[in-house]
Amino acid sequence: MQKTIIALATVFALGSTAAMAQQQQAQDPMARQQQQTQEITEGMLVKFVTAMEDVQGVTEKYRDQFQEAENQEEAREIQQSAQEEMIGAVEDAGLTPQEYNMIIQQAQNDEELRGRLEELTGDDNS
Repeated sequence: MQKTIIALATVFALGSTAAMAQQQQAQDPMARQQQQTQEITEGMLVKFVTAMEDVQGVTEKYRDQFQEAENQEEAREIQQSAQEEMIGAVEDAGLTPQEYNMIIQQAQNDEELRGRLEELTGDDNS
């Protein structure tokens, strides 16, 4: 359950990247359809789990700084730094931010996919 919550928080953190991808896809209907129907391979799931663990580390690293920000500008700067680091973690794991977000979105609606992810993470308590 905790991993799901953190993963959902990551959607928010990577949201601007996804928004940029959606703007590009709005211009290219074929790209939008391809992403919606892209098969998620076992290899992608392994990369996702690695990325998710790294993103969780980034989230934890910046959580206190964000909560202690003295003003909105400082909070925005902290969020931007965290987001850049999260994107780097996702890319280092071998996924694009769009693929990472796509897996999260599909896992929210696909019980079988969620089960596969839980097996990979060893998280039986969802």
